[in-house]
Amino acid sequence: MHHKKHHKKMNPWIPVLVILLLIIVVGLEIYLLFFQQPTTSITTQETSESTIQTTQSSETLTDSAKNAENFNQTVEPHSTLAKELQQKLIDKKFTGTALVVHQGNIVLQKGFGHANVAESRPNTEQSTFQIGSIQKALTAVLVLQQVQKNQLALDQTLNNFYPSVPGSEKITIRQLLSMRSGLYQKDYPTEMMSDDDFLHFSITHAQMGNYGKYKYDGVNYRILAGVLERVTNQTYRELFNQTFVQNAKLMHTTFYDDFLTSFNRTYAYENVSGKDFGDEIMDNHLTFDQEVGTGNVAMTVGDLYLFYAHLFEGDFISKQLMSELWTPDTETKYMGGLYNFPSYIKGHGSEAGFESNALFSKDQQDAVILLSNQHPKDKTNSDLANALFNLPGPYQA
Repeated sequence: MHHKKHHKKMNPWIPVLVILLLIIVVGLEIYLLFFQQPTTSITTQETSESTIQTTQSSETLTDSAKNAENFNQTVEPHSTLAKELQQKLIDKKFTGTALVVHQGNIVLQKGFGHANVAESRPNTEQSTFQIGSIQKALTAVLVLQQVQKNQLALDQTLNNFYPSVPGSEKITIRQLLSMRSGLYQKDYPTEMMSDDDFLHFSITHAQMGNYGKYKYDGVNYRILAGVLERVTNQTYRELFNQTFVQNAKLMHTTFYDDFLTSFNRTYAYENVSGKDFGDEIMDNHLTFDQEVGTGNVAMTVGDLYLFYAHLFEGDFISKQLMSELWTPDTETKYMGGLYNFPSYIKGHGSEAGFESNALFSKDQQDAVILLSNQHPKDKTNSDLANALFNLPGPYQA
């Protein structure tokens, strides 16, 4: 009897343990079902949203043309448009560096071909090219800054500075800016000189053709460079570096002599049909150095873009002065170093194997800049730049 009573006392614990285990299991299932799964879902959603925000922020930093730092990196094509733009450059065997801005964002910025064939060094976004006559737009800005300071007037005549120049009593600053002075230069220096001597040579060798008629000739802008020096008592180089390098922070912009020793410089090559590169075109100090104010400066695509951006922002000269310069009468015509169209401007330059093409919308939303170290004899690069500019936007360049 004693044994049976002892056995009956132990049995009540077993149901209690079973009930406790069931409560724990059911409670765990309820927790996993109603609490853990929603938490996991929210975490995933938050992570996804965070990734999207980070990606959008990264794209803004990478693509925005408002940030000067973004021009110091290669921008590969990602959109269908950008890939189509790149393919056109490849199909035309473009050699140089291309920059395309669409809707305020950099969609393509990269080099094609070689900067130095002998060293197998490719063109990149850091490569510098001689921009040729596009420099005239920078010279025009320097002139217009003096107009804004009331040191010059657009309708002021040249005889105030160089009375010995033919027709100087009727040639105005405005006419020099628009190549309508009638002046041309037939003879050029045959030996190296200082910048001032090069200017003096051009000024003393200027001849009068058809006054008031458009004739593209660099002597107009070399005279303007001389006028600048007389008005400011500074050299052209001093004014240029102060305005564009120091103030505008165009740190990849140099004169020809500095360009020659720059690591990122490019070498010009002949354009030969059927070959990627023809013979190298040798450096020539005289060819470039005599182009004071008109074509002896090198830039990257980024620096050239930033110059135009500063111009249209009104950072260099007021928008009011620009409107006085770019009147309806000057549309589709040359003025201030640029070809002026209703909704965009175009710049072009070529010299000793280098060619530059730039198209920039006046609302700063779209731009195409092609700097090349291989200048075709025809309009291949110019037509290519027009086609790239027309592709995304409502332009008819």
